[in-house]
Order: sequence, then C-alpha cells, then structure tokens
Amino acid sequence: MELIYNLKRNGLLILLKSSILLLLLFLLYIFFSFSSNINRQLHYTVKEGTENKMFAMVDTLFDPDDFYNFRQSQASLETVKTFYNLLNRNEALNFASSFDQPLQLENFRGGIEFNERYGMGSEVEIVDSYLDPITNITVSDIKAFQMNKHFFDFYNIQLEQGSSDFWHELSLEQDTLPILLGADYKKIYNLNEVLSGIFYTKEYKFKVAGFLEKDTSVFYKNDINKYLDNYIIVPYPEKLLDVTESNKEFLGILYFAMIGGDIIIKQGQNFDYLNNLLSSIAKKSDFYDYTLLDIPAFTLQYHRMYGLINTNRTLLYWILIFITLSILNIMIFLTYKIYNQRRKRYAIAYFNGESIKKIKSLLFNDVVFGNVLVSLIFSFCFLVMPIKNMPIFLIVLLSTFGFLIFDYSLMVMFLKKDVHLSFSDFY
Repeated sequence: MELIYNLKRNGLLILLKSSILLLLLFLLYIFFSFSSNINRQLHYTVKEGTENKMFAMVDTLFDPDDFYNFRQSQASLETVKTFYNLLNRNEALNFASSFDQPLQLENFRGGIEFNERYGMGSEVEIVDSYLDPITNITVSDIKAFQMNKHFFDFYNIQLEQGSSDFWHELSLEQDTLPILLGADYKKIYNLNEVLSGIFYTKEYKFKVAGFLEKDTSVFYKNDINKYLDNYIIVPYPEKLLDVTESNKEFLGILYFAMIGGDIIIKQGQNFDYLNNLLSSIAKKSDFYDYTLLDIPAFTLQYHRMYGLINTNRTLLYWILIFITLSILNIMIFLTYKIYNQRRKRYAIAYFNGESIKKIKSLLFNDVVFGNVLVSLIFSFCFLVMPIKNMPIFLIVLLSTFGFLIFDYSLMVMFLKKDVHLSFSDFY
C-alpha cells in the first residue's frame, strides 16, 4: 500500500529521476567501453610501431610487356614462388603480405556499398554486374582484401564469430577456399555459407569461416586506418603450388600479388641488415625483380594518432565529469522534491510514536523502487546492445547501488533535520 501511495504522489518525479539516472548509466557505459577498447588497441599498435621498422616491397616489372613475358615462363614463376616461401618462413623478419584486389562473386546479396567502385567519386560509374569474358559467368566486383597469416597476426585481427584455424590446411588445389567477412556482412551472410565466384581468373567456392569484429582496421599503403567492415578477407595459403603450364596464368598473377607487402624488422636493425637478408634470399631463389620503399609514416602516424586521441580523451573526461556533477545536482533536487511530497507521511509516523529506525525503513522503500527499475531496464538493454563489455557493465550496474545509498543518505539527512526541528511546520 505504501508503494502504491508513493507512486501516486511521486510517480512523475520517480520516472523523471529514473530516466536521468538511466541516461547517466548508459553514458558511463559507452564512454568507458570506448575508452577501454581504445586503450587496448593503442597499446598494442603503438607498441608494434615503437618496436618495429616497416619497409614496403614491390616488384619492378612495371612495364606491362615485361610483366606479361615474365609470366609466360614456368621457370621464372618458380623463382617468384621460391622467393615468397623463403621470405615468408624467414624468422629474422616478418613479411606481412596484403593486397586489396576485388573478388568477382555470383548472385551477390549485398548492397551497392560493397561494390569495388563505391566511394571512388561521382564520376566513377558503378557496375552492378557483368559477364566475365574468361569464365562467361555473370559476376559483381566486390571489395576484397587478401592477406597472409603474418599480416593477420601482426595487426592482431580479432573475430566476433567463427574461427581462423585454417591457414596451414589452406590449399589452392581445393575447390572451396575459406574467407572471413567484415562486420557489415553479418546481416547478409551466415557462418559456413558458401559463395561462388572468381579469384584471379579461377573459379572457386568460398566458405564463410568467420566475421571480423566491428571497426577492424589495418595500416595499408599509408592509410593509417583502412577499415575492413565491408570487405571480404581472402587468406593467402602458407604452402604454394608448383607452376605448371595449365595453372601458370592463375599463379602468375597471384604470386606477384603475394610478394607485394610490408617487411617488418626490429628497431635496432637497419636498412643494410634487411638488404643483406633479401640479397641472400634473392640469390637462393634467383628472383631479383623487387625493390624496397621505406615507410616512416607507420610509426610517425600512429604516434600522432596516439597523442591526438589522448588529448581529446582528456577533454572527454572533463566533459563527462561536468555532466555527471550536473546530473547529480538535478538528482539531489529531485530527491528533495520526492521527500517533500512524502514529508507529511513521515511526520505522522513520527508523531504516532513510530521509531526512527522504522521511519528510515519507510524511507528506504520509497527510494529503492526507482533504482531497481533502472537496474532492470539497463540490464535488459545490455542484452540487445551491439557493444558488450561485461566487466564494465557489472561496474556500471553496481554503481546503481551507489546511487541507491546516495539517495537514501540524502533522505535520512532531510529526516534528521526535520526530527531535530520536530517537524515544526506541522504544529
């Protein structure tokens, strides 16, 4: 009965106060989740940037005729294969191979934003689908990003669903290749679903092995944050095929794509050290058509980003503190209004001889409903939120108990003042 009476008297105030508290809890949760994710990612990335030097490696067959003629020779292509294998397995360096060549997919279910030409400017025509002249299959050019396992591990790419335990079993001889999809694909395709398409002129089935975490980004060609949310990730195989007359067209394009990437060495090592390593690998493989490009931007840009985010985060902390203090002042005012609405009931109980302990119990019942309501709503919303950080959720949820104690302490303080004055205004 007391609860019903309290809701009749203070229902609107309790609803307003609970809504403000709920808003504050969500603000705290989102802020600290964001801060935690940024801390973890920046710590890893800046650590990698501080401890390593990066050099880009590209082939030197820039002339189309030279490139074509090179690929007509099985023996020449074998040198590329051997060069890549030696480079990929060398423990003195880290070769992160990557390329953003699109995939040609049949019956693609995604929207225009996944098209390779999307975002290139209004003057670029976006072709939805077309007939591939080599395979005579109707396909769409879809954004794709190829990478080897070193690249995947170096950027600490995480999956939200699925598994990436396929690298060592992956073979180009298989009819089906595993792929990973960016977070934007979660509503379009399902785990283990099979897609059909063309990979470097060859027809393949592509099985969805997993989905990347949202906002996954990598450093690629001086783009400090190349986001992969709307990309298909095609893993490069660890073991390469022998070149034959029947597969040299396919492997010739693929292997040259694979030797393009970034070579990472420790900061204490210099260009001469890397050049000597590569010279030794080139001599063993008989492949010399490569060159290196220094990428100082990798470390420099990440340090700039780290400083910028820390500066802005400090500003956000002050804004959060100001908002929290402002909300607390509003809640103190609302708590006083709720107390004032129930003040007559406390005075009657006091004059009827009820103990202070019993009146305090009545106070507690009056404040606990709103806080319990907020906890239930916050917990329910957490279950359907796209961002889930359980440790921070528990901390923020426990803070509702802190607000409950805060509310109760205020009510007790108001009561003690009235008891001391014997509710003089009720005489």
